[in-house]
Amino acid sequence: MKVSLFFESAGVAILALLPFLWEFLLPDHLVIYHNLQPVSTITGSLAIILLLAIVFALILLFFLDRFDPGYNSLGWAAVLIWAFARSTGNLFFLLSYYDVETFPGRHVKTLLQYGIAAIVLFLWWRLRGKFQSAVRASRVLFFSIGCCVVWMLPQLVAITVHCAAPVQSFSRPKLKDSVNSSSARIVWVLFDELSYAQVFEHPQPGLSLPNFEQFKKKSVSFANVQPAGYFTDIIVPSLFLGRRLDKVRSSIQGDLFIYPRETQKWEPFRPDETVFHDAQHLGWSTGVAGWYNPYCHILASVLDFCFWESINPFFHGMSDRAPMLVNVRDFLVELSFSRIKGNSASVHFASNAHAQEYENILPAAEALAGNDAIRFAFIHLPVPHPPGIYNRATHTYSEHGTYLDNLVLADQTFCALLQALKHGGGDSHTILIVSSDHSWRVGMWKMNNTTWTKEEERASGGKFDPRPVLMVHFPDETTGETIAQPFAEIKTRQLIDAMLQGQLHSPQDLDRWLATK
Repeated sequence: MKVSLFFESAGVAILALLPFLWEFLLPDHLVIYHNLQPVSTITGSLAIILLLAIVFALILLFFLDRFDPGYNSLGWAAVLIWAFARSTGNLFFLLSYYDVETFPGRHVKTLLQYGIAAIVLFLWWRLRGKFQSAVRASRVLFFSIGCCVVWMLPQLVAITVHCAAPVQSFSRPKLKDSVNSSSARIVWVLFDELSYAQVFEHPQPGLSLPNFEQFKKKSVSFANVQPAGYFTDIIVPSLFLGRRLDKVRSSIQGDLFIYPRETQKWEPFRPDETVFHDAQHLGWSTGVAGWYNPYCHILASVLDFCFWESINPFFHGMSDRAPMLVNVRDFLVELSFSRIKGNSASVHFASNAHAQEYENILPAAEALAGNDAIRFAFIHLPVPHPPGIYNRATHTYSEHGTYLDNLVLADQTFCALLQALKHGGGDSHTILIVSSDHSWRVGMWKMNNTTWTKEEERASGGKFDPRPVLMVHFPDETTGETIAQPFAEIKTRQLIDAMLQGQLHSPQDLDRWLATK
């Protein structure tokens, strides 16, 4: 058997599995960074699955070569149609990841795939010579792609061997002795993907968000916040540092590296350059209860309390808590029935994982909000970020929820945090900041989520309004104010530093501070 046939088979296998492999092959290692459990059982399973796919493709190409060396059968036509359709799907998926708001939707991709199939069949039927040339060219492409297996497999093995679990939570045994019932507090609550337009400017008929609405009536609200980015893993470190970041990446060990816009060079993320270090330097105790980003790892040296949660809903039933061979079995079984089940299985896994994340982090968020000993607290919540996990009509969890359902859950969660703050006795001396990292990313969810609903299309108008939320409530504030002029979200660090330094005690102080920026 020729060596070239092996690499051609590897190319076919890589084309088939690329949507499942790609995030583990990227040099940024963000799938490791964001996962609470080691991903070694996932990468090990994928390495086994890749080898099985190579063997299957090798048998297929061997028999096609043996019985149809002249490229005349419909078997080769089927291989070409599949390869071009898969390549188109992979290309759309990867490009849309980096340009989700303007890239064509999945309907364009489907039309293109059908068009390619029609062309291949026409060539086989009417232009056999050109069809045979297309098969030969495709096999060269398979070989070229297959050569990548020489680094893909070792990388999967390296992650399997070297990936370790980060710390999920900790609490320092002693907080600052200066803390007392009258000490000022700052509680910063970030609702992931909360849209200013959807909550305050264009609320949908019948959508009730009483807690956000009442809070806005007695807070300073920024109506035109300019976001610091598009992705949470870039925006949140940017806000902590007060520096605009273009990219982030992680080592295999989960250590964060940043790519600031002003330097255009990679550098380690330094917790001693964040707002949390500023707080501790000024004598404030610090705490985080957060979702998605590994706060307890990247901020360990500047926190007195920490809890974080992140559950990755891996494809086709795979779990970072299951043994490798179980993952291989579940993947193959789910893949075999995916065409029959449609997207119901993936929706189920994603929704259940997100609901579990929410359930796990809510007690820690409430505890932190009510803990008066933590004077500077940051809470990052996973709602209203999709997928939908709630039914606002029945007030129960549902895997068929929408973004609007999640908005209602976010509003109810905010009520729970306000109650925790009140019960902890801190509401009379707490500056409460309510914000979001980015707005509702319509293009991304419309493109990549097959559960996009008519309600979501109607609410969004199919357009992306980039403005996140930023509201500030000072103790004893009873009236609201809306700031219409643009405010760069990246200045949040400066805003909080001014609060930590005792410069801002009222809306009037905030207005004067804004006038200097």
